[in-house]
Amino acid sequence: IRGLPWYSLTLAGLGFFGLPTAFFEWSGGGLSGISRSIGFAMTPVVVILVVAFTGRDEVRRLLLPALCGVGGVLLLLPFTLPASTRGWWMLGGLLAVIVLMAAASVWMNRILQPFRLTEAVAIVGLSNAAFLILCASFSGPAIGRWSALAASISLSSAANAAETILILWLLREIAPVRLAARYLVIPLLIVAEGYLIFRPELTLRMGLGAALLAGGAAVLLFSSEASEKAHLSLR
Repeated sequence: IRGLPWYSLTLAGLGFFGLPTAFFEWSGGGLSGISRSIGFAMTPVVVILVVAFTGRDEVRRLLLPALCGVGGVLLLLPFTLPASTRGWWMLGGLLAVIVLMAAASVWMNRILQPFRLTEAVAIVGLSNAAFLILCASFSGPAIGRWSALAASISLSSAANAAETILILWLLREIAPVRLAARYLVIPLLIVAEGYLIFRPELTLRMGLGAALLAGGAAVLLFSSEASEKAHLSLR
C-alpha cells in the first residue's frame, strides 16, 4: 500500500463519504427529503461537467439527457424555494456537497484502479471512521455517543456497510457518468413504487416528468459516451 496513492484515496474518500455525512448530520431538519432528492438528481450534470473538464469532451452530449432527468424530478416532486436565510444557507451547502461528491467520484474512479477492494475498504473506512469520530467529539457527552454507537450495531448497520463496500467497488469498475445515473434511477423507482401503492390520478405533469426522468436515466446508462474508452497509441 505504501507504493500506492493511498493519501489521494484518503482525501477523495473523505470528500465522497465523510464530509457529506457530516454536513447532513449538522443540517438536521434544515433540509427536506425532497430537497435532497432534487439536489442529488443534479449530480449527473456536475459529473458530466467534471469529466468534460478532464479532457473527455464527448460527454458534453450527455448534458441534455441529464438536464431532462433533473426536469423530470422537478415535475414529479413538489419543490418550494426556502423562505428563510438559514434555508438558503442549507440549500447552498447542499449544492456544494453535490459538487464535492461529483468531483470525488470522478477522482476515485482513477485512484481506485491499482487498489484491491480490501485495501480500498480499509483505507476509506478507517479514514472516514477517524474523521467522523473527531466530528462526534464536538457534540454531546461521550456516554450518549457510546450508547448511540451500541444501539446502531444492528442488521441495518450491516446493510449500510455492505452498501458502502458495493459503492466502492462500483466507483472503481464503472465510469463516473454511468454510475451517476443512479441518482436519477432511484427517484424514478421511488415514484413508480409510490404510484403502484397509492394509485393517484395520473396527470399530464406526472406523465411528462416520468418520461423525462426515465429517458434521461436510460441515455446515461446505455450511452457509449458514458463509459471509459480505451485509446490506442502508436508511440
